[in-house]
Amino acid sequence: MKRFRERLYREHDRLLLWGPVFFALGIGGYFSLRFEPPLYGAVAVASGLVFPLFVLRRFFLTRLLLLALLLVTAGFGLATFKSRMLDTPVLQKKLTPRIISGRVGDVRHYSDGKLHIVVENPQISGAEALRRVRIKVHKYDELPHPGDNVRIRAGLLPPPPPAMPGDFDYARQIWFQGIGAVGYAVGRPEIIAKGRDGLWSSSTRKRLRMAEEIRAKIPGYAGGLAAALITGMRDGIGEEVAENMRNAGLAHLLAISGLHMGLLCGAAFFFFRFLLSRSEYLTLRYPIKKWAAVIAIGAGLVYVYLSGGSVPTLRAFVMASILFLGVLTDRKAISLRLVAIAAMVILLITPEALLSVSFQMSFAAVVALVVAYENLDGRWRAVSGRSSGWRGRVTFFVATTLLTTLIAELAIAPFALFHFNKLVQYGLLANLLAMPVMASWVMPCVVAYLILTPLGLGDLALYPMSYGLELIILIARTISTAPGAYSLLPALDLGPLVVISIGVLWLGIWRTGWRKLAFPLIAVGVMTSFFTNRPDILIDNGGRLIGVQNADQEISLSSLRAGRLTRARWAQRFGQEKAEKWRYDEQDGREAPWMSCDALSCLYRPVHKSTDTLIALVKNERALTEDCLNAQLVISLVPVRVACPSARLVLDKWDFYHKGGHALWLPEQSGGWITVKTVAESRGDRPWSRRR
Repeated sequence: MKRFRERLYREHDRLLLWGPVFFALGIGGYFSLRFEPPLYGAVAVASGLVFPLFVLRRFFLTRLLLLALLLVTAGFGLATFKSRMLDTPVLQKKLTPRIISGRVGDVRHYSDGKLHIVVENPQISGAEALRRVRIKVHKYDELPHPGDNVRIRAGLLPPPPPAMPGDFDYARQIWFQGIGAVGYAVGRPEIIAKGRDGLWSSSTRKRLRMAEEIRAKIPGYAGGLAAALITGMRDGIGEEVAENMRNAGLAHLLAISGLHMGLLCGAAFFFFRFLLSRSEYLTLRYPIKKWAAVIAIGAGLVYVYLSGGSVPTLRAFVMASILFLGVLTDRKAISLRLVAIAAMVILLITPEALLSVSFQMSFAAVVALVVAYENLDGRWRAVSGRSSGWRGRVTFFVATTLLTTLIAELAIAPFALFHFNKLVQYGLLANLLAMPVMASWVMPCVVAYLILTPLGLGDLALYPMSYGLELIILIARTISTAPGAYSLLPALDLGPLVVISIGVLWLGIWRTGWRKLAFPLIAVGVMTSFFTNRPDILIDNGGRLIGVQNADQEISLSSLRAGRLTRARWAQRFGQEKAEKWRYDEQDGREAPWMSCDALSCLYRPVHKSTDTLIALVKNERALTEDCLNAQLVISLVPVRVACPSARLVLDKWDFYHKGGHALWLPEQSGGWITVKTVAESRGDRPWSRRR
C-alpha cells in the first residue's frame, strides 16, 4: 500500500485527468439502467460523501477514492437531473394525417430535394400536447425558415424503437432534443407568417440561406460539401459522396470538428499576425501575437455561430480557445489537460453526448494524438529541426501526416466497429492525398470566404474552393472503389469496447511503469471482441419480418418487402452488405437441409449448431395445428390459439406487439437453454421508452 501511495504521489499532476473519466462513468451508469432512478438518490449519496471527504481529507488514498465516487455520483445525478428537466412528452400511438400548425424550430434540406422540418409547440387536432415533432416533407412551394409559423397536413408516429435488442436507440437520441414524434407530410407546407429573428433562429436562418446560395453557385456534389464545411448543413451532401468518404476513411472531413476548427483558427491567427507584423511600430511596441490569438478565438466563435454549434464543433472550439489562451498567458496549452477540460465542459452541458458517435470518435482520436505526440515530443522536435530544405520539409510533412492518420485510425477503429461494423483499409493513403488539399487549399478559402462575404466578394474564395473539393471527392471515389477498400465485420459488443477504452486511457494518462498494465487490459478487450455471440433468430418490432442464421452463419430473411430499415440494420450488425431472402429450394443439386417451406410456414433447423431443435416459423394460422405437434420452438407472426404440447417456447404476434423485437440464442446442444431478449427489456422503463 505504501508503494502504491508513493507512486500516486509521483503521478499527482495526472490525477486531474481522471476527472472526466469518472464523471463519464456516472453518466454511463445512468443510461445503463433499466429503470428511471430517483433524483434524490444521487443527491443523498453525494451529500453523504461530502462529510467524510472533509473529515478524511488528510488521508491521501481515502481522499482520492471519495473524490472518484463523488465524480461518479455527480455524473449520474447530472444525467438524472437533465432527464427530469427535459421530460419530453412522447406520442403514444400512430396518428392519421391531419392539420398540424406551429413554429418552425429547425429545417434540414437534403440533396434529393426533401426537407425535415421540426415544428415547435405544434397544435394537433385530436392529439395530446407535444413539445416538438419532426416531419419529412417531399414537396414545397417556398422553403420554410426557423421562426416561421407553418401549417401542414401530416401523419405522426411514435419515435421508432431499436431494430433489435441492445441496438442504437434513435428514440432516445431525439428525446433529448425535445422531439416526441416523427411524421410524414401528405401536402405542401403553408407559411402562415414569417417569424422574427432571435439569436439562434437568426443563426439557423442565415445558415440555411448561406447554404442555399453556396449550392446555387457551385452545382453538384462540391456545392453540398462546401455548404457543409462552412455552415455545418450536411444535408446537401449526396449519399454517394458521403458513402465514398466513409469507405475511404475521409468521413472526418464531413463534420465540422477539431480539424476544421484548428485549420480555421490557425489560418486566422497566422494571417492576422502576418498582417500586424507588417507594421514596425506595432511589432516593436505591442504584443501582436496575443492580438492575433484574440482574433483567432473570435473567428472560432463566429464559426460556431454560423455552423450551428454541434457537439464536435463546441468541443473543438473549447480546445482551440484554451490553446490560444495558452498563447495569451505564455503557457503550453496542447496537453491532455486541455482535452480533459474540453470533455468536462461538453459533458456538463450535454451529458447525453457521451452516447453519441461524434463525441466518442472525436475524443478517441484527440486523446490518442495528444498522448502519442507528448511521448514523441523530444524526438519529434529533433527530427523537425533536421528537416531543412524543401525535400526535408516535404518528407517531414508526409511522415507527420502518415503518423497522425495511423494513430487516429487505430484510435477510432473500435468505435467504428461498434457503431458501423466497418474497417477502412486505405485510410492512410486517402488522408495522405486529401489532407494537404484540405489544409493548404480548402480551409484557407473558407477563411477568405467568411471575411469577404460581408463585403460581397465571397465568390472570389468560393470558386477556387470548389476545385479543391472536387479533387477531394475524386480522391474519395477512387480510393473507395478500389478492391478491398473496406471490410465489414460483425458487431462489437459494448463490454470489449469499454475494456479497450479504459486500457487506452490507463496507458495514456499515467507516466510511470504501471502504465504497462494497460497492455494486458487492451489484449483482453481485443480477444473478447472476437467472441461476440450473434443471435440465431431475429424478429422485428412489428412482427412482420423474421431473420435466421443460415448454414454460412449469415442472416437470411423471411421477406424482402417488410422493414427496409430493419433489414439494412440487421445485415450491418452481421457484417453483411445486405441480407438475402432465405432459400429452401435445391441448392447445388441437393435440397437445402436447414429450411423447408410451404405457403403457410417454414421449418428451420439450425445446422450451424449441434442441436437438433426443430423451429416452426409460422405465417398463417392454418399451419399451427400441424406445426405445434412437431416443433420444439414456435415463432408465429399470427396469434397462437391452439395448444403446442411439443414446444418448449411459443412466441406469437402478441408477444411482438407488447415487447417489441425479439432476439433468440439457441442452445449449442440439445436440451440446453433458449435465451430470449426483447427490445422492451433492453430499453427498460425509461422516459423515452414509456408507453401508456
